[in-house]
Amino acid sequence: MWLKAKGFLDKVKSWWENYHFQETPSYILAKKLTALKSDLEKWNKTNFGNITAKKQHLWSKLYALDVKEDNQPLTEEEKLEKATFHAELEKEALLEEISWRQKSRVLYLKEGDSNTRFFHKMVNSNRRNNCIENLMIDGALSSNQDRIANHIEQFYMNLYSEQQEQHPFLDVLNFPRISGDNVDWLERPFEEAKIFEVIKEFNGDKSPRLDGFSMDFFQAC
Repeated sequence: MWLKAKGFLDKVKSWWENYHFQETPSYILAKKLTALKSDLEKWNKTNFGNITAKKQHLWSKLYALDVKEDNQPLTEEEKLEKATFHAELEKEALLEEISWRQKSRVLYLKEGDSNTRFFHKMVNSNRRNNCIENLMIDGALSSNQDRIANHIEQFYMNLYSEQQEQHPFLDVLNFPRISGDNVDWLERPFEEAKIFEVIKEFNGDKSPRLDGFSMDFFQAC
């Protein structure tokens, strides 16, 4: 939805160039994305706000002009105003549909086909499917969401933590080594053009990463 906004790419570029962090490249990238997400959330609230409320406000303005037109001819200024409201309403409707389509993860329907109601149903369906309403905890079935969340968190903390402090040494093992030519080939510089080619081939509408950025965003920015 943000990619449809005028000047969005320039704004992202200006934000990105003003972030300054010191560390490894991967750390810098992660910190910049975190800072960018914060700026995008503020910008989204200011520029988009509540799209549904905006649509209702535009409908009310159009209705007022329609009522007036039933009783008397509109002035040229009011006709221009009405046309502007229609254009803004179409824009807001498209943005709303794009937003719901992204949330629904439905990739086989196109934007602009007035599928907002269907996307809304798919979002609710996905939420129901992803929700754990009941879970067996310590031999008893629980529906308490806080207790379920804590139990799942504790399960994975135990799963991915280790208790033993001693580890075997591998110094005595003789591992096969690759040739010097292969080492040089593995350590060759990356070609940026090929990286961009791979990124462009991804489906941009797939689920976003854990940081909330979709592949569409990376392809555009």
